[in-house]
Amino acid sequence: MRRILGAILAFYSLFISANDQLPLDYFIKHGDYLDLQLSPDGKHLAARVRADNKVVLGILSTDTMAIVGGIRPQNNDIIHSVTWVNSERLLFEYAEKQFSYDRPVPTGELFAMNVDGSKTELLYGYRAGDAKLGSRLSSRDDVLASQEVLSLLENDERHILITEYPWDKQGDTYYDNRVKQPIISKLNISTGRKRKVDVLPYNRSSALATKDGQVLFMRWQDESGKYHAAYRESNDSEWKNLGDAFSVAQNLIPRGLSEDEKFVYLSGFTGEEVIYTYFKLDLESGEYTEIFDSHATDIEQVLYDENGMPAVGVTYPNKSEYVYAKEESRTRKIHKLLAEAFGDQTVAIASHTRDWKTLLVHVRSDVNPGEYYLFDSETLDAQFIWANSSWIDPRLLAPMKPISVEVSDGETINGYLTLPKQSSEDKPPLVVMIHGGPHQSGTRDFWDYNSETQFLASRGYAVLQVNFRGSDGYGERYKKLGYREWGGKMIDDINDSVKWAIDKEYVDGNNVCAYGASYGGYAALMSAVKEPDLYECTIGYVGIYDLQYMFTQSDIPNNWGGKAYLQKVLGNDKAQLKAYSPLYHADKIKANVMLIHGSKDRRVPEINSEALSKALIRAGNPPEYLQYSQAGHGVFDEGDRRELYQGLINFLDKNLKS
Repeated sequence: MRRILGAILAFYSLFISANDQLPLDYFIKHGDYLDLQLSPDGKHLAARVRADNKVVLGILSTDTMAIVGGIRPQNNDIIHSVTWVNSERLLFEYAEKQFSYDRPVPTGELFAMNVDGSKTELLYGYRAGDAKLGSRLSSRDDVLASQEVLSLLENDERHILITEYPWDKQGDTYYDNRVKQPIISKLNISTGRKRKVDVLPYNRSSALATKDGQVLFMRWQDESGKYHAAYRESNDSEWKNLGDAFSVAQNLIPRGLSEDEKFVYLSGFTGEEVIYTYFKLDLESGEYTEIFDSHATDIEQVLYDENGMPAVGVTYPNKSEYVYAKEESRTRKIHKLLAEAFGDQTVAIASHTRDWKTLLVHVRSDVNPGEYYLFDSETLDAQFIWANSSWIDPRLLAPMKPISVEVSDGETINGYLTLPKQSSEDKPPLVVMIHGGPHQSGTRDFWDYNSETQFLASRGYAVLQVNFRGSDGYGERYKKLGYREWGGKMIDDINDSVKWAIDKEYVDGNNVCAYGASYGGYAALMSAVKEPDLYECTIGYVGIYDLQYMFTQSDIPNNWGGKAYLQKVLGNDKAQLKAYSPLYHADKIKANVMLIHGSKDRRVPEINSEALSKALIRAGNPPEYLQYSQAGHGVFDEGDRRELYQGLINFLDKNLKS
């Protein structure tokens, strides 16, 4: 397989070199192999695969890589997630492409099937009662709720433990808003029969359970946005605040139990920068310690050892880096070998056999959309399985260069600069691509494969991505610097970074465009408001252009903790909200403008782009406008994405290359 793949890539490398550009479809297509999971006995792989614009589930033999089973959803459903219960049976969930949206929405249902595709059953969900068992009516009930698997109950082959989240009805529509008390239930993985075990006392809460179904830990978020945790000794005991039960810091949240159930690992913050990390709590002694040595930026991902405890943390001060647990483990040793073998890439253990002999290893980088390998931990042999977005040759992509910029008030801003591999210009035109969020977990730019970055670089544009203050990943201190600074210092960080790239002579300072989605769309317009002579053009994709709409038009205030979140990060000073809103400064924007919006967007309704478009027309600067009637907060349909990105590149070429 490796030899065949290499030949294909070599062929395409010659073809692309002759034609100068990678095809647009390479970047708009959703990945083919979305993820793989290894069965507990290592004999099979469960693969979510995209085929004919659907996501199907395929079961492959690890010996022959032949397909031995699977399922193809009907109608517009896709496979959303997959979990091995044991070596013979799997659980999976659907997402449904609803009639009014282009993006599939998870249904909250749970299905099960055997490896060979037999005994496929709808176990749980709003359609469960429609199923028939022979000539009898189903014993299952329709449930207007979503579920999450809480415990696979290792010593019970017939049942699992789930958490049920009842839906909230608003008008004629049900939403999974997590505003009702969750229910803990035991579910039969063959018949779908369930029995209520417990009810968690707090809305928007989740739990941790032992292998025999004892629900010992709980965490929840109150309406002010603050997280809490509790502990009890058994299902029959009273809940106690975690800090009172163990004398631990109040900001620690339980995340998982060790295999021997003697320890619980927790996440929380440490140090002056308030960096996100992990801790271990001894349930017998009550002592807790940090698992990892100190690290400069938040841990974004953890890899676990054989006892179920974090062994490796992945963090991104610039490129991906690893921090290893203080305690030795086989996982720690194996990962160091893998990291050395794969060099300048991010290596993760995606899944493993029950005995940890065989590991499924996932490798990715800024120019690698992701590859899977089967790794024998005894012989140390690695077998290539598949590459995601397999039509892309990493050798033809442009590397991301980590950068650090000291901005006007002395704060250091980190980010990435991607320069096109092939450019007729000594100094290429620049697109500053601004991430969304801006404060939620994971909302930052990473040293990782990004199809938009590579698409723009393939068309001859340099791409600057900036983790301005307020971005996640650099500790709570850095994130809080962005509160109530959406149109202030956060925008200054972006503009100062653009000026840095120009001063360093990486890019053509006379040909700069700002582009972003969601908060990034807002920031793209606000950057052009504050520095009108810096930008030739600006592109807002599903952006918020009147910050007061966040309180009156967005779905955020209706979500749990949404009002408190907006109060915290935006405040209620109407004068400042207006001063920070591009809608009221359309006359200051000299740059040519493109607006992109989906008509079904509930997070940032299209009224934002409609109002700004009218204001720009009044100011004598009519924008180009791409509207997508079936899209929500971002365009998902591949046909629409093709039109969007062709329109985007036409707009850039007209404004920066003409």
